[in-house]
Amino acid sequence: MLHFVENVTDIIENIKTMESYLVSDIPEEVEFAHDLVKKGRSMVIYRVNGHNHFAPARFIGFKKNSKSAFTENENRETRDNGPILQTLLGKAFTHAAIEKEFDDYANTFKGHTLKSKRKYWRVRGEDNKYFELMTLAAEETAVA
Repeated sequence: MLHFVENVTDIIENIKTMESYLVSDIPEEVEFAHDLVKKGRSMVIYRVNGHNHFAPARFIGFKKNSKSAFTENENRETRDNGPILQTLLGKAFTHAAIEKEFDDYANTFKGHTLKSKRKYWRVRGEDNKYFELMTLAAEETAVA
C-alpha cells in the first residue's frame, strides 16, 4: 500500500524518479512517464534547465513512488492526494498560460492528451524559489 508524501523532500524524490523515467534508455519507463503526464488532471510543476516540466500528482503524491509501486497499486489506491499536496505546496491553481505550457510540453510525447481542465501546484525549494533540476541524466539528477 502506498503512503502519502510527508514533506517537500518526498515530493522532490518522486520528481527525480519521474524525470529519470522521462530520460530513460528503457522504452517502457519512458512510455510509462509519458502516459502519466498525458492523462494527468492534477499536475505538479517543477523546472528543468530553465523550463517548466509537469508531473502527475497521482504519482508525485505517494511516498517513494516508482513505476512498479504505482502499477501494483493503480487500481487499489484511489484516495485523492490533493489535500496532502495542498498542505505541503499550497492551494492548487489554474491559469491559461500554464495550461498552454502544459499542452506544449505534453504534445512533445506520443499519444493523446486528456482533454480536461487541470489544476496545478508549483514546487518550491528550501530557499522558497521554484524547484529546479539542473541536469537530465537517467543515472543521476543533480539539484540546483
